[in-house]
Amino acid sequence: MRPIEFQILATLLEVPLHGYAMVREISRQTGGRITLRPGDLYRVLARLEGRGLLEISDRRPAPDVDDQRRTYYVLTEDGREVLQREAEMLSTVSLEVLSKLGKEVSI
Repeated sequence: MRPIEFQILATLLEVPLHGYAMVREISRQTGGRITLRPGDLYRVLARLEGRGLLEISDRRPAPDVDDQRRTYYVLTEDGREVLQREAEMLSTVSLEVLSKLGKEVSI
């Protein structure tokens, strides 16, 4: 899985989001180190949707706080499972690397 795919799936873990909200959340989560252009984001979303890892959500915020043109995405069960496996693998590898670097890790 590509890092940006992981990051997008991670942003959808708790609530459905539209594209612009994902861009903002990814930037926030990464301290601005990852910024996505809309074209790049929607290519990745289409790829993840094609793999069955996310889908367009039927749930929407109240109409008075939402723009009806927005498309909201949500994780599928397969997406949750893939995200969990990837997070576990990254955690294991990261802890091993940090240990070899002599860094103490607290979770």
